[in-house]
Amino acid sequence: MKKSIVAFLRGLVSVTAVLVFVIVISGCSKEEGALEKAGEKADKAIEETTKAVEKAGEKAGEKVSEGAEAAKGVVQKAGEKVTEGAEKAADAVKKGVEKVEEKAKK
Repeated sequence: MKKSIVAFLRGLVSVTAVLVFVIVISGCSKEEGALEKAGEKADKAIEETTKAVEKAGEKAGEKVSEGAEAAKGVVQKAGEKVTEGAEKAADAVKKGVEKVEEKAKK
């Protein structure tokens, strides 16, 4: 009887080992489950969003550069107008001083 129990246990251990092996092998199969597919879709969505954000950032940078160039031209023109105005004011003051000096001499 002891021999039959030992034989039974050996058979049970062998069957258990085979079952564990089959379960492990089936877990390593290449078929994708729902979670793997959802993970891949999430990865793809994140990648596309990242690319879109980078592209938008590049476009925004270009627009800022264009705006800076346009502002530079406007500021330069304004500076030229201020210089012209200052020169005209200086000429007017000079003429005023000359008139005052002439009247003072008389």
